[in-house]
Amino acid sequence: MTEAGIQPNVFACNTLIHGLCSTGQVGLALQLKNNMSKWNCRPTVVSYSATIDTLCKGGLVDEALLLFSEMYRDLNVVPDVVVYTSLIDGLCNSGRLNEAKRLFDDMVSRGISANVTTYTCMIHGHCLHGQQEKARRYFDEMMHRGISPDTVTFSILIDSHCKDGNAEDAWGIFNLMDKINIEPDRITYNSMIHGLCFGGLLQDAVKLFDSMVDRGLKPDVISCSILIDGYCKNRKLDEAMQLFKNMKQNGLKPTTVTYTILLRGLYQDGRMKTAQRFVNEMQSSRVSLNEVTYSTILDGLCKNGKIMVAIELFESLEATGILANVELYSILIHGLCRAGQLEDARKLFNEIPEKGLLPDVVTYNTMIAGLFHHKMSLEATKLIIQMEEKGCLPNSRTFDTIIKGFLEGKDTEKALLFLRKMRERKFAPSDSVVSLLINTIPAVIPVVSGSTAIALIRDVVVAMTGWKFRSAKFEKLDMVHILGYLVQFDIFVAISIVPVAAPFLKEDSCQLNLVQAYLRKVEPSSYHRLPKELLCPKSVKSNFKIH
Repeated sequence: MTEAGIQPNVFACNTLIHGLCSTGQVGLALQLKNNMSKWNCRPTVVSYSATIDTLCKGGLVDEALLLFSEMYRDLNVVPDVVVYTSLIDGLCNSGRLNEAKRLFDDMVSRGISANVTTYTCMIHGHCLHGQQEKARRYFDEMMHRGISPDTVTFSILIDSHCKDGNAEDAWGIFNLMDKINIEPDRITYNSMIHGLCFGGLLQDAVKLFDSMVDRGLKPDVISCSILIDGYCKNRKLDEAMQLFKNMKQNGLKPTTVTYTILLRGLYQDGRMKTAQRFVNEMQSSRVSLNEVTYSTILDGLCKNGKIMVAIELFESLEATGILANVELYSILIHGLCRAGQLEDARKLFNEIPEKGLLPDVVTYNTMIAGLFHHKMSLEATKLIIQMEEKGCLPNSRTFDTIIKGFLEGKDTEKALLFLRKMRERKFAPSDSVVSLLINTIPAVIPVVSGSTAIALIRDVVVAMTGWKFRSAKFEKLDMVHILGYLVQFDIFVAISIVPVAAPFLKEDSCQLNLVQAYLRKVEPSSYHRLPKELLCPKSVKSNFKIH
């Protein structure tokens, strides 16, 4: 065009810039934009819009912001809502929410009204980064300003609430769509069905699935996979397989994900032959088995006592093009430990670094549990030390495993040492570990000093109450006041401690008031659980107070 002596106009340049950007050639688009002045046509907001949007979508937000500044600084081109929205979306997607808000506020201050897409970008960004409350505020703000959310806006909010385990709020938003005549699409339904299944509301999920069909929306593979997963997690395997059959009859081809979901449910229900039939079907239908599928099969074999078959499968993985990862190693190590083949498990554990892999916290937890189970506490202790030396930080499950292992091995001192370490790392023990700790107290108290006994009970109390009393003040309290706090927090937790605490209360002047506090709160059916030496008439008034 230029070689023929024809000067392109703004419209031609903008059209070409848009075309270059749509094919990812943003460099050429920028070059063309910079050359426009040579042809006596100045770039307009449209010239910048496509380029900025492409840069943002490609993750080059800083480059897009520089271009945005150029619009003002050099050419005095006023950006419109489209440009602002592209930048806001880019900032939100990269987690720069404060910058997105500043840009949003700047846009409004310049008299440029945000549209539904702008608000949706802000809502999506905040949902994406776990700020549902702020996302909801933007949603309420757009409604207040008379900007109607569209299906995409609703779907984003519903999906976020569902993934956060808040099906109730998601359901409220879903029903709001009907009130303001916004039609949910398949994506909206899928998110809501998933949320209901995840929240244990399978019947409601099935009703919603049927409602989607009644409204003329044909379920896709994702819809069916979600509901199959819901059926499997609720041990309704027959319904899951019937839906699987129906989807194939309706022309939907199950994916690797669909098969894997069904296999997991079948293995959990012990239906080994049926599971193998579906594995064979996957292979004959040329549906690829990925790492997750193999992990599911391996785990299913191990948990159903087929350890030799699991070993054969593991050893054959390389021939299928699947390289064993840490998760696969962890599953087989766990299976070997359960089957009593500890030495084989240890060999496999030691093989992991040889394959260029690093054991993760799950692998270590599995191996530590196996060692404790086989009364090899010394080896377990060495592995605990090695774990941290290798940069693998223990989690709450690690501490649970260690404390349980030492308690079952009658090494209370080490168990309490790790309980204190657990507290320092702000982890809470599981109910089963707390139960073991409570059972340990009566055996330990008679052979330790009074201060040690109080410290022990204090540690267990803190564990039982979810670290509610983890403070310097609580560390200094005597037994009476420790139990006094417990009365206010949970009478039944307090009662479980009283029998072993009784010896420390006999000579205490606060004893009577403490017991009266019990008698005011505890149900009569639980009186028998109080030691006889602590019982007193209910008619006596109590002055027991916690300062």
